[in-house]
Amino acid sequence: MKNSGQTTSFYSWIIVAMLWIVAFLNYLDRILITSMRDPIVTDFNLTDAQFGLLTSVFLWSYGFLSPFGGYFADRYSRKKVIVFSVMVWSVVTLWTGFTTSFHEMLAARFLMGVSEACYIPAALALITDYHKGKTRSLATGLHMSGLYAGLALGGLGGYIAELWGWRSGFHVFGIVGIVYSLILLYVLRDHKPDPVVVTEGEEEVMPKISLTGALKVLFSEASFFILLFYFAILGIVNWLVYGWLPTFLKDHFNLNLGQAGISATGYIQIGSFVGVIVGGFWRIDGPEKITGAVCTCSSLVLHLVRLSCF
Repeated sequence: MKNSGQTTSFYSWIIVAMLWIVAFLNYLDRILITSMRDPIVTDFNLTDAQFGLLTSVFLWSYGFLSPFGGYFADRYSRKKVIVFSVMVWSVVTLWTGFTTSFHEMLAARFLMGVSEACYIPAALALITDYHKGKTRSLATGLHMSGLYAGLALGGLGGYIAELWGWRSGFHVFGIVGIVYSLILLYVLRDHKPDPVVVTEGEEEVMPKISLTGALKVLFSEASFFILLFYFAILGIVNWLVYGWLPTFLKDHFNLNLGQAGISATGYIQIGSFVGVIVGGFWRIDGPEKITGAVCTCSSLVLHLVRLSCF
């Protein structure tokens, strides 16, 4: 029994390591387009409004489908949802590099939002299946650091566009994601629930998952509305910065695509990267409430400072 426990404990960190790479690709693939604005606009002869629509349609589909992604992860295999999500968004990323019109690019961005919406709910659920108690905060914090690393390095798209053309970035990371999804298919395992001891004469009853029932419970919690409002504001600020800061820096400070891209995404993610890891280690009595409140306030201040850059 002891060896089995040690194996399970080791594999629980393997899960985090594997999903860290997925989280990295998740945010890298979605943010590449913002640091490649100029060559994309030139190729398709786009207006600012049309380019803005490319990021907006991604967010609309992503936001609308996220609850369903979580529902599928709860009702079906978390592993299958994750692998499906990575495979589809990677294929879409590869396809983006071959698009020949604005409308085709728009369709690709829409499908990227649909496919990526399934990942984070399933990934967090799988991580928390394997990490209970004291390791849960650190495990989720490490996973979140992968998201911020992807955001930070998404600015490299500017250098890629300058050296090899904007399409090559989507080709390379699309292929990487497709190959990695096949690796995940063999490495990831759904967590088997702990056996439930049932006394004689009783039957084990598994609760049925209902989408409407889950929504009813969520919308009865005041804390859910607070978090929903906070992340809505956070998302608005984030995408104002990520979507247009590379262009702002390039136009106002005469930077090339690579310099503007990495300056817009790289430096401002350092605090976020460090913060989620420190938050994972910072565990005291009532950690969810205390640490969560501190991180929420700190994050809000950080993003307001980002917005002031404009």
